[in-house]
Amino acid sequence: MQITTREFLRKLGLGGAAVATGAAFADEYVPDMSKLPKGSCGDPQNVWFGKHIFPLEHTMTDGPSCFLKDGKVCEPAKELPVFHETDVVVVGGGPAGFAAALSAARAGAKVALVERYGSLGGLFTNGMVLIMLATSRHTGGRWDLVTRGVCEEFMTRVGQYGTTFSSQPQNTCPKKHWLPTVDPEAAKFLMDEMVAEQKNLEMFFHCWGVDTIQDGDKVLGVVFESKEGRQAILAKQVVDCTGDADMLFKAGGDYKQITAATSTVFRWANMDTIVPPKGEKPKWPDRGNEGNPDARWGGGTMMTANALSVRDLTRVEIAQRKENWKRVQAMRATPGWEKVYTSSSASQIGVRGTRLVDAELVIGRKEIFEGLTFDDCIGWCGHDGPHAAFAIPYRQLLPKKIDNLLCAGRCLGKGDTIDTFRLICPCFVTGQAAGIAAALAAQKGVTPRALAFSDLARELDRQNVYHG
Repeated sequence: MQITTREFLRKLGLGGAAVATGAAFADEYVPDMSKLPKGSCGDPQNVWFGKHIFPLEHTMTDGPSCFLKDGKVCEPAKELPVFHETDVVVVGGGPAGFAAALSAARAGAKVALVERYGSLGGLFTNGMVLIMLATSRHTGGRWDLVTRGVCEEFMTRVGQYGTTFSSQPQNTCPKKHWLPTVDPEAAKFLMDEMVAEQKNLEMFFHCWGVDTIQDGDKVLGVVFESKEGRQAILAKQVVDCTGDADMLFKAGGDYKQITAATSTVFRWANMDTIVPPKGEKPKWPDRGNEGNPDARWGGGTMMTANALSVRDLTRVEIAQRKENWKRVQAMRATPGWEKVYTSSSASQIGVRGTRLVDAELVIGRKEIFEGLTFDDCIGWCGHDGPHAAFAIPYRQLLPKKIDNLLCAGRCLGKGDTIDTFRLICPCFVTGQAAGIAAALAAQKGVTPRALAFSDLARELDRQNVYHG
């Protein structure tokens, strides 16, 4: 039997309430509310919801809890279940981790990708840092794209979705610097699609890498935490793309810790409705800065913070929301800006630097100014504001002391180069090189430090990476 929405609400005694609240209901047919799928324990009066509810046996087993001893909290020793075994495990699914996992799989390795949020892209998507900076090198009056490989492929493919989702859908080099602003939902979708194309790549969301598995200085896998508890992934090689060098830290590697400018990004909507008063210099932004003219993205006032401190992170998040609320209310009180509102805030706070890896060779501005060249170049950071493009050596990805672990993303460089290494496109570049190196090392049964650079260079070329 089928009934209309209005009839259904009348049976529930809600017809009058609906009229009182001004709700209008079409005569749409709704399912028979008395039937549920076999085995369901849901509400038969709400089949549309109850049809999804079935009893399950317990899927997890709890072990002994932590306890107090002599005023100290102690964690009991226990065996961790092995969740997965693979050639390469990449921890962190930002631009670096995405590129690392994809490239390792394309190099023939079996790959697992562990990401703490529910989508790929990290600060690019979840942090809504939407502009793809530092893609090209400026020489002789022309722009040459240097962040090729996965980065170029991604920019090209997202551009095919149209100008609403990518402000520069085509490569504008050599006349202009190719710096597309990309819609975050389009970027998440495309990253999912590119990962799904690799049958030897398995992705796990809502998992937080919390420890490494080691034999001395050799890393043998990682431990992650999720709703299923603490579990292990055994791997021949590990790529740390956490941004904070969490796996390096857990492995006992050396690093330098820094504070950095930290902020949260907000998106404003209805920017295309603004009509500034004639003859007046606008006090507020008066247009969008994305492909969609309705939208504008941007962060609050940068705040110095130790982004490894939950107190600092909490303080910044609260202060940023307060600042944005006051700013938007002031905008809405200004003639011409009445319809502007905050459409969303980033789910991931904009951390620009925490731990910097003590690698075999660490690149700072001094090394760049001295014009050092590298026989082991694996890619380039493009031109970034006042800074010229520069080459990245393979040794920048190799932490001292620790074997079977490579690092990529915003944990590279020094305090005066982190603002380039952390950008979206350089993260693609370092991630891709780290993923390829991890795959080759796993296949050849060597540590990344012992990998022949000629083998790495050959695969970089095959994957269209510029490393000249």
